[in-house]
Amino acid sequence: MAAWLVIAALAAATAPAAMPGRAVAQSGLAQAAPPQSAQHVAQDNAIRPQQPARKSPQAQGPVKVYLLRGFLNVFSLGMDDLAAKLQADGISATVMNHADADFAASRIVTTFNAGDHGPIVLIGHSLGADAIVDLANALARYNIPIALLVLFDGTEAHQIPANVATAINYTKHFMIAPAPGSRGVVSNVDLSADPGIDHLNIDTMPSLQAQTVNDVLQAAFPPAQREPVSRRQ
Repeated sequence: MAAWLVIAALAAATAPAAMPGRAVAQSGLAQAAPPQSAQHVAQDNAIRPQQPARKSPQAQGPVKVYLLRGFLNVFSLGMDDLAAKLQADGISATVMNHADADFAASRIVTTFNAGDHGPIVLIGHSLGADAIVDLANALARYNIPIALLVLFDGTEAHQIPANVATAINYTKHFMIAPAPGSRGVVSNVDLSADPGIDHLNIDTMPSLQAQTVNDVLQAAFPPAQREPVSRRQ
């Protein structure tokens, strides 16, 4: 049944839908941005000014990035590309299947309890995007903060828990919103009107990958350390 749901989502991915351009929610209150074309949204995201991701005051240690693939590990090879780019910038990046989310949670909790409070970044595509939200919810029960959450076209709408500082959703269908009580920043990038982007290739789009690498670098390094770090445009 899960496979049919995914196939249905893939089939619907090419159908245009009337959706808002981009909305940013902070402190649980959404503020809608003026509508933009999907092409302009993708271009703007590739060059938009960088803002530092909000991190816990206790943060210490290197950033750790977990990337979760979708169905059957076949349709989410953009996660592998992103991991390679992050590793080239000296960032720890681990790729897993969405079914391994529980293992990722256990690993993060163990590391955090051992005293490594470095920034945590979760990235996922398709079912992997759904799984990183579940993972963030699981980590919230241990009061573990998430510096950055990046979703590439999940298969359902989500509320983002309060332990997530920044969440970005590149989507053809479903929007995300802050959970009640959250003070995190939630952004939806609506790509439903772009015929060149679909569910199967959204995680491989060069502009979105470049923006994601930049966002991870912001979560990884304080402002004083960013200048020496190579940037991908």
